[in-house]
Amino acid sequence: MRSMNWDVIVVGAGPAGCAAAILLSRQGLRVILVDKTAAPPSKVCGEYLSPGCLRILDRIDALPLIREGEARPLSGMVIHTPAGRSLRAIYPGERALGYPQIGAMAIRRGRLDPILLDLALRGGAEYLPHFQVSDLVWEDQRVVGIHGRHRGGSASLLGRLTIGADGRHSVVARRLGTVRRHLWLDKVALVAYATGVSRAGDIGEIFLGPDRYCILNPIAPDLTNIGVVINRREFQRPTDPAAFLRQVGATVPGLADRLTDARVVSPARCLGPLAYQADRFTAPGALLVGDAAGFLDPFTGEGIHAALRSAELAAEIALPALRDSTAPSAEPRDYAVAWREELQAKWRLCSALQQAIRRPLVAEGLVMLLARRPDLTALLMAVVGDLLPVSALNPVGLLTRALGGKWPFRTCPDAS
Repeated sequence: MRSMNWDVIVVGAGPAGCAAAILLSRQGLRVILVDKTAAPPSKVCGEYLSPGCLRILDRIDALPLIREGEARPLSGMVIHTPAGRSLRAIYPGERALGYPQIGAMAIRRGRLDPILLDLALRGGAEYLPHFQVSDLVWEDQRVVGIHGRHRGGSASLLGRLTIGADGRHSVVARRLGTVRRHLWLDKVALVAYATGVSRAGDIGEIFLGPDRYCILNPIAPDLTNIGVVINRREFQRPTDPAAFLRQVGATVPGLADRLTDARVVSPARCLGPLAYQADRFTAPGALLVGDAAGFLDPFTGEGIHAALRSAELAAEIALPALRDSTAPSAEPRDYAVAWREELQAKWRLCSALQQAIRRPLVAEGLVMLLARRPDLTALLMAVVGDLLPVSALNPVGLLTRALGGKWPFRTCPDAS
């Protein structure tokens, strides 16, 4: 058996990898965080932190730093339908949920990721940039490290647990098994910053169109993150991505007027296909977190929350074995079960919502129903915002609340 230089090797310095490094290094473990770049790279992202994200960031002591890092509070979402209806959905308040944080936040990934990396380093983790992982090191059918290139030379690192947090093109995931695309959800996203966008205030907005949608996320007083999501078969890589973004935006009812004075001030970047999932989350000595495990769609903003929460689950489940210095490697076999129990239900809800927005009549009917039931809207927002589990929407629970007349949420303003 080779000597293990590290307790934990984390591949990828995004939110998932940094959160895992923070949690495990604070337990006195020897943690090394590697990334192919010198610093956390710029990512194609809606840059939205759900209320559930803020809970986790608070638990790892990142929330005060994020507030100082020019994060913008968001109170909820407005959904605009093709027929011109609008549903204003506000996140439940602290009295409803017993937690002293209201709303969501928007923050540039260029600010969020360095904050998390710095916390990992302060917790005792080491950072090795410019390490391009190409393979896993196996011994007796266990993962015992990674192999790749570092600054032009061949290099290997050995550790008792390897955490793949290397995103949608994860080498770790592909060495553990197969990464499969979603059966029917096949979309791409085009994202850019713009100034001069007419906005509804400190609130995110979703404009539904013909089997597509656009998200406006206010990042700063006159800076908006614009994301357009369309079917992949309709996308042809444009010579002028910014013009293509405007062209697609013009096909979404109600959006064109909001972009009349808009000026795209960053390169429009494409990401796709969006929906995929690894078929194997763990192996002896290895596991996947964040986008390496899979990604569904930006409609409900589950990406960063899934990254942070999967890192928490990984640390919680791997820690007992890592504390046993006699164990040759960690056995994270229960992690896949925990991931599916907690995160798969949210994916099923997101898939159901995707089915709804693909059908204009269904989307209109759903918005009309929620407009008449602000209590149900608040419950849905609590689930979508990662404040409550999806089980809160089960039919028995809904019927019990309806018959009892007790909804532990403040109501939302009427929809127009």
